Amino acid sequence: MAKNSKKNNDEINLIELIYTLWVGRWKLAAAVVISLIAVLTYQSIKTKNFTAITEIKPIGNIKLNKFLMINTLIDNTNTNNNVANTSEIDAIREEPDKKSPKMTSSILLNLYVDVLNDRKVFENAIREFNLIEASQYNNEQEYNEAIIRLASLVKILSPNPKKKILETSYFTINFIYDDDKKWKSVLIYVDKFANKLVKKLLIEEYNNTLSLLKIEQKHQIEDISIKINNKLNDYNRETFDRLAYLSEQSAIARKLGIAKNTIEVQTFGNQNALLSNVKTDSPFYLRGYEAIDKEIELIRLRKDKKAFIVGLFELEKEKRAIEQDQTIERVKLALQSTLLSANNEFSAASLNLAATNFEYKDNNKLTMIAMVIGFMAGIFYVLISNALQSYRVSEKN
Repeated sequence: MAKNSKKNNDEINLIELIYTLWVGRWKLAAAVVISLIAVLTYQSIKTKNFTAITEIKPIGNIKLNKFLMINTLIDNTNTNNNVANTSEIDAIREEPDKKSPKMTSSILLNLYVDVLNDRKVFENAIREFNLIEASQYNNEQEYNEAIIRLASLVKILSPNPKKKILETSYFTINFIYDDDKKWKSVLIYVDKFANKLVKKLLIEEYNNTLSLLKIEQKHQIEDISIKINNKLNDYNRETFDRLAYLSEQSAIARKLGIAKNTIEVQTFGNQNALLSNVKTDSPFYLRGYEAIDKEIELIRLRKDKKAFIVGLFELEKEKRAIEQDQTIERVKLALQSTLLSANNEFSAASLNLAATNFEYKDNNKLTMIAMVIGFMAGIFYVLISNALQSYRVSEKN
């Protein structure tokens, strides 16, 4: 009997609960509406942010062809046999993607991305377009620190190698902001300024590399000149020693009265040929002083020593080739007259501004959560209000 009574009481309480909520249905609805309004107000003020995704595209073949003359000259410079293999030149040849001044789309793109990763261009753009107000900060230092922090939030993302589709094959700039027009203005500024910096870096790199090659060319000429001088000095010493030796052999031949060559020659004959066997281990003075004196005379009468120096002509040709090589000067002239000059347009890469994707946050989940919280808060309010009202009535009775 007691169990049935408890069951009846539970059923009565559940009915009373449902009745209480039904009576307070307008309060429940009001709580849900208030929560929804609060969320929508917050979204309209605080959640207008979007993630802007902009592709960084390398230059195409048409623009790259404008560097054809420079690249051809640089190939000639890098492969020229006259350039010595110093450690600096070896580094340039072994690491062309890092140090070679030759212009390729990948090298130009990497330079462009390096400039962006430095963040200075973004810091300048933030100042230029007032992405944050200086008046919100106590002093210049705090303002500059805020600019640096904001610029550091700009993400330069590499292409995803796992995805082979074209849309993921580029570097991208990702940034969260709330004003698409202002951000596009920032990107235009960044693109122009980054290309300007890349152009400056390339000019410096070209000038440094060409200066290095010019110095190396000078060193080569100096080294070959030293070799030529050594050849001439060696010839003078060898000639001096030769004359001393011949004079001594001539004196011996005169003393012995040997005027003609007395070196024994054995001749072996057959039907097809005659072969001579000269005993070369015989003393030189046996040639006779007449032949020896004639050799001394001819050596002393030589007017052009260079004709008798073995290997000298090859060194002179090598030196002349280096002195007459104009490849480095042609590269300098090409730099002055092509896209790296002050008056010509230059592009290392470009931002695909027209295809910038603005991804806004999905606020549907937040709205649903707000409605559920409002509904629960409404139930709690209705039950507490009803309980307090019942308590007051019981107190009065």
